[in-house]
Amino acid sequence: MARVRAPELLGRGGWIGATPDFGLAKLTGKVVVLDFWTSSCINCVRVQTELRAIEERFADEVVVIGVHSPKFPREHEHDAVERAVERLRIRHPVLDDPDLATWQQYGVKGWPTLVLIDPQGYVVGGIAGEGSGVVLTQSIEALLEEHRNTPSLLRGPVIGVWDTTAMVGFQSLSFPGKVAADPTGRRLVIADTGHDRVLVTDLAGRVELVVPHLHQPQGVRFDGNRLLVCDTGADRVVAVDRADGALTVLAHGLASPWDVAVLPDGSLLVAEAGRHRLWLVPADGEPRVVAGTGEENLLDTGAPEPGAGAPLLAQPSGVAALPDGGAVFVDAESSSLRALSPRRAVKTLVGQGLFDWGASDGGPDSSAMQHPAGVAVGGPGDGPVPTVFVADSLNHLIRAWTGTAWSAAAGRLRTLPVSGLQEPGGLDVLPDGRLVIADTNHHRVVVVGPDEVEATEILIDESWLGTALGAPFTVGPGGALSVPFDLDPGALSLDTSDGPPVRVEITADPSALLGPGPRRWELADPAGRLELAAGRPGDGIVVVTVEVAVCDDDSCRVLRSRRRHDLTVGPWGAAGPGDATAGRTVPTGPTAGPGAPDAGVPDPVAPTPGGPRREGTEGGVAGALAGDVVPGGPTVGPA
Repeated sequence: MARVRAPELLGRGGWIGATPDFGLAKLTGKVVVLDFWTSSCINCVRVQTELRAIEERFADEVVVIGVHSPKFPREHEHDAVERAVERLRIRHPVLDDPDLATWQQYGVKGWPTLVLIDPQGYVVGGIAGEGSGVVLTQSIEALLEEHRNTPSLLRGPVIGVWDTTAMVGFQSLSFPGKVAADPTGRRLVIADTGHDRVLVTDLAGRVELVVPHLHQPQGVRFDGNRLLVCDTGADRVVAVDRADGALTVLAHGLASPWDVAVLPDGSLLVAEAGRHRLWLVPADGEPRVVAGTGEENLLDTGAPEPGAGAPLLAQPSGVAALPDGGAVFVDAESSSLRALSPRRAVKTLVGQGLFDWGASDGGPDSSAMQHPAGVAVGGPGDGPVPTVFVADSLNHLIRAWTGTAWSAAAGRLRTLPVSGLQEPGGLDVLPDGRLVIADTNHHRVVVVGPDEVEATEILIDESWLGTALGAPFTVGPGGALSVPFDLDPGALSLDTSDGPPVRVEITADPSALLGPGPRRWELADPAGRLELAAGRPGDGIVVVTVEVAVCDDDSCRVLRSRRRHDLTVGPWGAAGPGDATAGRTVPTGPTAGPGAPDAGVPDPVAPTPGGPRREGTEGGVAGALAGDVVPGGPTVGPA
């Protein structure tokens, strides 16, 4: 059989991670793997793990080249490819081929497709779909053995290639994929996907908890005293105890779980993007599939197509629970919004098929989206069903679906006015109706009202890690606040050489939540209560900072602690008699660190004399490679 020389690589978008004149001509003597991929395809994303292992094992002899071959309109834009390369941590050169020129030269038919080229520049064969790592590795080993003692095989670095790692400054968040609010709306859980961690913050961005050592997490949710996390890169769903950080695996072996929702009965609904299925994880019992078969398509329950009956999904990437026990979810690859009934039947509300997309509003015949990634359920809409909000990711839009029933004919899609987003990956609805959005490619989380144009960024502040969390206050304006303070010096002696050994400072953010009166005290006892008056109505926090001067037999020093309490000052008459007393404090979670005292301007010190304090310490190619294609890959592309 005649050998076929590999066509040169063409791409109008140019190279990422290589010089402009880079190409196969510069790779003579190397085994080359071409990866035809597109950033929206979950199977393409999963193949990167297989390729990374090959790059590490055969670093001196093998070069992997990505050929980005777009499906969606947004993916034709060069900056979208650059962001995808960074987000997916791709370290090999990538050719941006928006016109599918190289795709057509190689006769590729679907995503992902891998093509193997020998050191002399001839095509060895190709294989489609994920799960081909073993077969590809065996073929590479055979090629290397064939050419090992010949001058055709060259080892060492390739001229004109550099690491594609972006050189960026420090950023608090990196490609945050999802965000969710707790039932009170005072806490957020954020999937800091690019940093492999999850954060719990308040609405002001003060970080209370960090869950580290995850693997590109996506879906997150509050569930009582625990967090639910889709540890997407590890193919599992875990629960994290908010008090001690203990991690429990709830489901494993899922292919890229992308989102999770808590149903009214306490069971979990998980969107398994990599195998196009929805899983039900009961509170006690075995997880089971409730929608999808592993085949990628857009078919509803009982659809009339031949062989249909069971619904087919296409990369479910966002899911949200409904009060009746059902759910809504978005299928990214079919650009669709769909509903799952309590009886587990699937109906499509918006969307036409795998290759239908757009950005138009209206009813079922005119509305369209482009690769939506997140979904949230809001308050009542135009009828008996709630409004559904969608993160229409590749359109950079937030959409709202309202209807009178859970059917396409009964609803309409509209675009919200918020601007300035780029590929938002997730969102949730706060109790006051505002939306909190993971603005993924801008590395931030924002809050915006449904009718607002400008979103407000939540600035992440990690200096609050290690701050104890006290019981909350709820009080009416002018009501009494009995605020506890305590710092146990243990076996150390109180140091009274410079006056009273205890200093307490109480501040509020915003400061108007507290009424007139002292903010700092010098005291003799390291534990007790201080009486304050509430100020104007609003929500915020009270911060209690305590310093205690102590000595042992060898030295003297200052111990410090900081505790925060949620504070709600309600309208007149909203808090009963108007007084509030905080209870016992609880730790904030598994990651602790030093935090600076509140920077507000205090009122005058309460009149107790005292001297200065000591410095202290803080407490298409022919299938020559044999192998099975696993369900869900490849996605058929344009011929």
